Amino acid sequence: MRKIILILITIWINTGLLSGCASSKAKIFGTDMPSMKSIHDEKFQYADDEQLVRPQRAISDEVNAEQEEFQWLPNPTLRMYVFRHLTAAGHPVPGYCTFFRLYTQDHIAAPGEQAGWE
Repeated sequence: MRKIILILITIWINTGLLSGCASSKAKIFGTDMPSMKSIHDEKFQYADDEQLVRPQRAISDEVNAEQEEFQWLPNPTLRMYVFRHLTAAGHPVPGYCTFFRLYTQDHIAAPGEQAGWE
C-alpha cells in the first residue's frame, strides 16, 4: 500500500512539473515584451556620443613612500627545458621551455624585513 502511494505521489509531482513546461512562452512572458535589440539600443543609445576618458590618478609622495617601505620578497623562478620526445602512443612533442616559481605565492616584506633577503 505504501509503495502504491509513493508511486502516485511521484506521478502527481512529475505531472505538475511537466505541465509547467507545456505552457506557451507568450502566456508566461506576455506579448508586449521589448526585443533584445530594442533593450540594447535603449541602454546604449548615447554611448557613441560620449568620449570615454580614463581618469587620471594623482600619485603622491605618500604612495611612493609606501611602495619603498613595502617590497616584494624574492621568489626565484626555475626554468626547465623539455626536450622533444615521443609520447607513449608515438606522437611527437616538440621541445619547449617552461618555468615555475619556487614558492606558490608571492609575499610582501614588512618594513625592515627586506634587509635580510638582499
